[in-house]
Parts: sequence; structure tokens; C-alpha cells
Amino acid sequence: MKRIILFVTVFLSFAAAAQDSTYARRIIRDLTSPEMFGRGMQHRGDSIAANYLRNELKANGVKPLTKDYYQYFRFPNTTTRPPIVKAGYRSQNVCGYIPGETDSMIVFTAHYEHLGMSGDTIFYGAHDNASGTAAVLDLARIVGSGQWVVDSTRGQVLPTTNYPLPTKYTYVFLFFGGEESGLIGSHYFADNPLINLNKVKLLVNIDLFCGGDEGLMVVNANTKETKPYVDLLTQINDEGHYAAKIGRRDNAANSDHYFFTRECPSVFIYTLGGPYGGYHSPEDTCDGCGLGNYMNFMTLLKTFLEHL
Repeated sequence: MKRIILFVTVFLSFAAAAQDSTYARRIIRDLTSPEMFGRGMQHRGDSIAANYLRNELKANGVKPLTKDYYQYFRFPNTTTRPPIVKAGYRSQNVCGYIPGETDSMIVFTAHYEHLGMSGDTIFYGAHDNASGTAAVLDLARIVGSGQWVVDSTRGQVLPTTNYPLPTKYTYVFLFFGGEESGLIGSHYFADNPLINLNKVKLLVNIDLFCGGDEGLMVVNANTKETKPYVDLLTQINDEGHYAAKIGRRDNAANSDHYFFTRECPSVFIYTLGGPYGGYHSPEDTCDGCGLGNYMNFMTLLKTFLEHL
């Protein structure tokens, strides 16, 4: 009996660790701190944020796709849209991976940079997109630690480690710069990929991930390449009731998934409904970032991955 109780206690502790929103909240709070300057180009806030992400990936056992995790790119002339950035400004994508049993890849992406500052006013960017960045980092943490891996033959949760446990697929985690200026970082990566895009089974971009009282929306959900995945996600949600609904939209050039749709199945997921602090507003702060649905959404994504 004591062994059974111990097993249940250990199982629940691992399940709680894998699904708790505490880690995500900490990431969002750090990324929206004044020291990040809105993660824009003023005071090189984007580079400060990129270094923070690199350190998190290292801490979670995620390997670099380049020597220093960075893929550098330069901005074109962006005077036609805010935020205005001087042509030639150098920014970076942050890129890591967890090797699997095969070279078939599941890719998660999010843009980490935001609008930066206007004068002394900071645009903190909690919903857009510290929240999506936190979710992708959280997935890297969970996959890398093995906290959600269950040994079904022994009925035990495998112990956490300081290195990634083998997974069926190789997982890639990409954090893009330049999104607010016209999807510059993701466009550069798609044109200069650090991975074989033909080996990507599915790419999932997460942007705007606070709130979600009304469910989730999937963009580029209706092509022959992506519809089976969205059908599976919807089926899992119908059975588990994780989100109020799963909406579907045709493809649109509205986030970082877009340039990858020509090479591999790619979707963009965002939340429907609040609460969140605003959009492109100085009020989009960590305190306004509602994470009441976060654990359910992450459980939905993890269950989805287990079925692939």
C-alpha cells in the first residue's frame, strides 16, 4: 500500500510540474520587465531578450542549431511601417533543438521581439508575444526534462534528467526577431533554413497566448497537408474539453508560420477572448496576462503530440 501511495504521489508531482503555469508566468514577467525595453531595437532590447532565451534553452538541455544559438539577419528599410528600424540593423533568431530517434521534426515557433519604446513609453508585449514565447520555452523544458514521459510497461513516470530523453521526433524550437516589422526573422529563416524543411512533419507557431476564455483559433487549418492535424487536435479537444472551441481559418500572412507553408505543413495558433492587457498597447503587461486557461491548452498540445 505504501508503494502505491508513493507512486501516486510521485506521479501527481510530475504531472503538476509539467502542467503548472508558474514557469510561463516567470518567463512572461522577465520578458516584460523594464530592463528588456519592450524587446525592441531601442537600447538593443531585442538582443537582451535573445540572450535571455539562449540561457533558458541551455538550462533546459536544448542544443544549439548554430554555434551560439543565433541566426543573424539584417533589417531592410522598414520606414513604411512601425516600428521604424534603420536599414542594416542586425538582429537574430534564436534556434535550438532536442534530438529524437528520427530526423523527422516537429517545430515550434514564436516571435520574441516587440515594439520596443516610443519616447519614454515602453510597449511591454505580454500577450504579443511574451506569452507565446513562454509557451514554446515551456514545451522545450517539458520535452527536454522528460517530465511528461511515462514508461507504460512499468507504470512509472521516468525520472527527470539534465539532458533530453529520446523522443520519436526531433523537436526544434525557433524564436524569431523582426516580426513586428514585417515577419523579417521568419522570412529570413525560411529562405536560409538551418534545418531540412522537407523533414518537418508539422510546424506550430504560437502567437498571442494569454486569455483564451473563448478557445483557440488555428490559421491555415484547411489545406490537405494541415487538415488531418487540426482534425486530430479537434478530436482530442472534444474528448478532453481543454478549450471552449477550436476555430479554423484559411491561411493568412499574419504571423511567422506563413513563409513555411510553401515548404511544410504549418499552422498558427492563437487564443480567442480575454483576459489580456491589450494589443500593441503599453497596457499589455504581465499583470494583465490571463493564464487561467494555460494549463488546459498546454495539456491539449502535449496530448496532441503524444498522438502523432
